[in-house]
Amino acid sequence: MQIKFFNTLMTFIAAVTITSTLLTGCGGGGTPDAVAKDIDVATLMDQLMSDDAENRLNALIELGDGRENAAPAIDLVVEVLQEDKEANIREMAAYVLMMMGEKAGKPALPMLKEALEKERNPTVKINIINAWSAIDPDSSPANNTPRQP
Repeated sequence: MQIKFFNTLMTFIAAVTITSTLLTGCGGGGTPDAVAKDIDVATLMDQLMSDDAENRLNALIELGDGRENAAPAIDLVVEVLQEDKEANIREMAAYVLMMMGEKAGKPALPMLKEALEKERNPTVKINIINAWSAIDPDSSPANNTPRQP
């Protein structure tokens, strides 16, 4: 019961964070103006491969705090986004990609598009679109305005 409450709380916190980011605007790199946390990416990548959902979620939270410093984990984060069976884990993986920002997150853009097509959970889809918007706002599905050639 405590783990389910924790997962629900983390999902709520992620949704509030993403919403506040969208409402208050972003800095030049597509992520909020804040200092990236120093993180041990190798250890977090090991934790992200855990069989325990709580360990994977905690690793993603730390990677998100690392912002562009989490870039070495981008392939593994994308893999989690595309393959994890837990929706809240996939949701947080999309959040991590959003927090990486435009420069660090750019390599994930083709996989984000693929993940959006395959994803069935509406909350995860919203987070994928938010990540896409942070990485490449011009091509994001959130941008409904026609582009000029």
